Amino acid sequence: MIANPSCGASGMPGATVARAFGGLVKSFSLLVLALAATSLSAQEISDGLRARVILFEESIQTRSLQLAPGVSDQADRQAGTGLRLMGALGDEARWYWELGGRFPSSARMVTNRDIATAPPANNLDATGVKIYYSYWSAGAGYLLPLGPSVDLGLHLEGRAETINPKGTYVTTAGGAGFMDAHTVYWRPWIRLSLDVKLKTGSFTTVVGAEAGVATLKTNQDKVVPLSVIDANTMKALAPTWSGAVYAGIQF
Repeated sequence: MIANPSCGASGMPGATVARAFGGLVKSFSLLVLALAATSLSAQEISDGLRARVILFEESIQTRSLQLAPGVSDQADRQAGTGLRLMGALGDEARWYWELGGRFPSSARMVTNRDIATAPPANNLDATGVKIYYSYWSAGAGYLLPLGPSVDLGLHLEGRAETINPKGTYVTTAGGAGFMDAHTVYWRPWIRLSLDVKLKTGSFTTVVGAEAGVATLKTNQDKVVPLSVIDANTMKALAPTWSGAVYAGIQF
């Protein structure tokens, strides 16, 4: 697999999470308003509703990649859409099985600078490279009712995450190159969710928000040439957090 990661030093301060959720909420605002309008006549939520189909919009940021001593690159934050299915593990159980997946999204690298540690200069333009990210997941969740229509959820899942740096880069020393490499990184994640159930006709609408954190991470152990990126280096790009808003139906 021929590859070349661009990874640039874009730092996102504490405002990153706020901006991430701001973008997610904006993209879901029309849906949430429509659901709220249909829920004005909401009634008691039935205890017999035991399965969910959830559509979510999730924000992540891949980690930085060291290109040379003192030179790194980090792709911008990216948001992607996903689908999750949930089903109760018994008639009265609060435990649910979960299957899900996030469709591919991408963010562009930002490095366009001299990466040489000594003369002559070797300028790298990696802005033509994007980091693509997607996953499928399987796990279980525990939903604790906080009221007749509010649930607090704790979820543990395994994600098979695909990291795929792809695109064209240019260096002064080597000219133009193209990379299209990928690896799959399986690791556990923990998510915390809070949702509201709204009775809408013959089914129940669910809207909510969640935050997730990876329980494992891989760190880059060496600086690799831009033309050959190994699986360990690509795994080091994998995000360590996620934030999402979601909406769906329960039946």
